[in-house]
Amino acid sequence: MPVTQLVKPTIDIGVVTVNQDAMVNFYGNVLGFPALPDVPMEGFLVKRFQVGDCVLKIVQFENEPGGRSVAGGLGDSTGLRYWTVSVNNLDALLAAVEDAGQKIVEGPTEVRPGVRIALVGDPDGNLVEFVDRPIS
Repeated sequence: MPVTQLVKPTIDIGVVTVNQDAMVNFYGNVLGFPALPDVPMEGFLVKRFQVGDCVLKIVQFENEPGGRSVAGGLGDSTGLRYWTVSVNNLDALLAAVEDAGQKIVEGPTEVRPGVRIALVGDPDGNLVEFVDRPIS
């Protein structure tokens, strides 16, 4: 039997920020992920968004963390560098990102016939990979 016994078949992603308003605007308004109820905790606030079956959590602490993550492209450092969202409207999504003044870090690039990818930076420089693939 596996050691990890899941009770939910998806993962939640937590992003700590000092720029919660800009992050909430980007994920909620620019990308259009539906907002879920906030979760206030002692010392921090969690803003949540539904991303398919997953939940994206944008966390801001009352006391600003002293460290910062390493910005840059995929191969610029180790660790969690990006997360992937599969879409069928990559061009419209990238236009909305550019219109909002956010950076398209890479792409769009066709990685195999009928499948294109692009990397987008959020307001904190975290990378989101969008994969445009045929609907299956």
